[in-house]
Amino acid sequence: MSFRELFLHWTYQAFSPGTLLRNKYNAFKELLRLDDQCLERIADLEEIHYGREQADWARVEWLCEELGHSLRGLIEQLQAMAPSRYMDLLDYFTKIHFYVRMAVTVPDAEITPPFVFPLSETLQHAKQAGGKALHLAQIAHATDLPMPPAMVVSASAFHYFIEANELRPQLDERLRKVRLTDPSELAALADEMQQLIIEADMPETIANEIEIAAMELGAGGKPLAVRSSAAAEDGEASFAGQYASVLNVQAAGIMDAWKEVVASKYTPRAIAYRIMHGLADAETPMAVLLMPMIEPACAGVVYTRDPELHADLPPPDREQGAMAIYAVEGLGEALVDGSMTPQTVLLSRRPQHRFFSKPADFPVPTPTLKRLADHAMKLEELFGTPQDVEWAMDSRNRLYILQSRAVQSGTAESAALSHATPDLPVLLTATPAGASTMAAGLARVIPQCSDIQDVPRGTVLVTRNLGPALSRVIDRLSAVVALRGSRASHFASVAREFGLPVVVDATGCLESIEDGTLITVDGMTGAIHLGKPESLPDRLPLMPQPLGAMQRLGQAMPRIAKLNLTDPMADNFAPEFCRSMHDLVRFAHEHGVEEMFTLVGRSGRGLSGARRLKTDIPISLFLLNLDDGLFHSAAGKPDITPDDIRSAPMWALWFGLSCNRVQWPTNLKHMDWAELDRVSAGIFNPDSPQLASYAVLSHTYMHMMVRFGYHFSIVDTLCGPDGRQNYIKFRFKGGGGRPEQRILRIQFIERVLTRFGFFVTTRGDLLDARHPHEEDHIIQKRLAMLGLLLARTRMMDMGLTRFEQIDEAEQAFLEDLDALESQE
Repeated sequence: MSFRELFLHWTYQAFSPGTLLRNKYNAFKELLRLDDQCLERIADLEEIHYGREQADWARVEWLCEELGHSLRGLIEQLQAMAPSRYMDLLDYFTKIHFYVRMAVTVPDAEITPPFVFPLSETLQHAKQAGGKALHLAQIAHATDLPMPPAMVVSASAFHYFIEANELRPQLDERLRKVRLTDPSELAALADEMQQLIIEADMPETIANEIEIAAMELGAGGKPLAVRSSAAAEDGEASFAGQYASVLNVQAAGIMDAWKEVVASKYTPRAIAYRIMHGLADAETPMAVLLMPMIEPACAGVVYTRDPELHADLPPPDREQGAMAIYAVEGLGEALVDGSMTPQTVLLSRRPQHRFFSKPADFPVPTPTLKRLADHAMKLEELFGTPQDVEWAMDSRNRLYILQSRAVQSGTAESAALSHATPDLPVLLTATPAGASTMAAGLARVIPQCSDIQDVPRGTVLVTRNLGPALSRVIDRLSAVVALRGSRASHFASVAREFGLPVVVDATGCLESIEDGTLITVDGMTGAIHLGKPESLPDRLPLMPQPLGAMQRLGQAMPRIAKLNLTDPMADNFAPEFCRSMHDLVRFAHEHGVEEMFTLVGRSGRGLSGARRLKTDIPISLFLLNLDDGLFHSAAGKPDITPDDIRSAPMWALWFGLSCNRVQWPTNLKHMDWAELDRVSAGIFNPDSPQLASYAVLSHTYMHMMVRFGYHFSIVDTLCGPDGRQNYIKFRFKGGGGRPEQRILRIQFIERVLTRFGFFVTTRGDLLDARHPHEEDHIIQKRLAMLGLLLARTRMMDMGLTRFEQIDEAEQAFLEDLDALESQE
């Protein structure tokens, strides 16, 4: 703060205290607004951290920056209220904000040549090659297995392209708006991002290298396959089926194909999958594989250990599991995209690879099948875990390995130990393809995957095939029933990652299962039952453990949200003891309130400018009159009574709070404060002014904080003749009951407020509500209702144990409200 600002403050203090009061009041109103904004940002970050909201990392970075901006403004308003104090508070803010920025900022992208290199050099540029290319390079280096030649367009080329076109800010601006719960908005944002990629200019340096590589591989007019190899692909997260492959590309069209693969990074399903795994966009740069096309007679997938348990196998094989080979004629795309049901061979994992089952018309000859099985087991030996291998066979029975990654095995073995067949009617019997779990929900029949925009949480989806687009709503599904598909499809692999039961070959499912029917899907047996077992808990897919950037949010949260300053009267309630942004918010808010309550002196809250309200209700309440909030009869009184209140919003709220149908203890000081101190873990001291409530008043404005020991409520309202400006903002937080009891009370309050036209949001035991603009007489009625609600809920959480009690409490409250309104 400048010397000029200090001089003006001292001048106002000496010669124009009225101006100083107005300035302080305006700064206090802005401080309250910014305090609310900071708490909103902290709550948003907590929602993401605890997994209640699935958000892109760009939103995390934006929220942290917005929190920093609002918190700086909050501190500046506190300094404006008391220019000679809190001079060092911004220094502590700068330090904490620096730590938060360091924790949440994704490291800058590495942009270094070569931008294109042959597969044989990939091990030298492992970080630039992406998962798919790196695995193929390891295979080529360690084995003699047959693979087509390939070139890699590096992740550095992707970063160069993004930076050269200044796309990162534009992408992040859209990514931070993504909500997985709003599929239509996600689709619109995804389309905008894909267009940014398609319409951007290709830097000449990269374009030349890619075109040269394409001409070498496509010599003689041979078409190419352009395949994704993103940095995180085929790693801890498989990204199976999330990105595009472009086939039959001529060398002249290589740049458009490269852009198409890069743009597939921003499809709704790829964005949703990445977010659900906690990865930032910049952490998954797109490398691209260029390969000559193979003209396959057939293609498919090998699972070196089939995720399904086969209890009918001979004992040695039952322990080792079976190998499964899936095949379709021609290209394998129809298999992995779930649109075609393949033919399947089941055979032993042991060296002779004895067949357990084999269709007579399987398109691969027996000697070639056994050779393919040998190849697949070599890959399992190389990578040390069962493999999901994509392969192709040409018209001369020559095999090619196209891809290898770890099998997403699901929970088959553990599920088998606890599996119990439901005693329910069987609607259909199908083939298991996903996780070996059991789930129930209301059926939603949507034949085409492309038509899926949104589904309620807990839905059992009934559809025609297992298209990759299903992954964008996987967090809302209990199970999937499909007419076609197989466990070799990309979506089935993703479903096993998420513990989602999926069944395929469900003949007649689109006709025999009706919308809204409660069904149970057994992912182990493939049975679809009518109804739900009583013992089966409600469940949604298991969210994977966060990877990459989202892991760092956990490290940053203590600097953001942990509250260390709990008692304003304690010696450590000082700037030097602030360890988090929440600490700074709490400090600024408490001292802002203190500044408003000590306009004349510094001897403590409740003295000097503010006066105690004398009332029969055992609540310690101080009022600060800023502008015609009290009648002239209050002049000179050390204490005031409700009859002295002129403020329209304060009087209306008090009318409800003091309702004679509410039974209050005869003396608040006679409450068991030792028990209160025990329940609240020592946060509150029985003698602390922290237990006091306060209200700042004008004729039409009120800001009131009501403290009932271990929870607080804030009411901020304008109630004047201009209905277009009137509003009520309400916040309720905390309680002495167990977490589930506090949630029940929040649900009761939400139900009541919603009934009376409030817009309500809840997060844990924090409730925020706002009543829209309305005429003053309506606002007054709502404030009276709110006063009664505060009185009725002050200890409600201690008595709530069942959801059914909410209905009883609501009925009792409405009866009280009817009686209150009859007194008007």
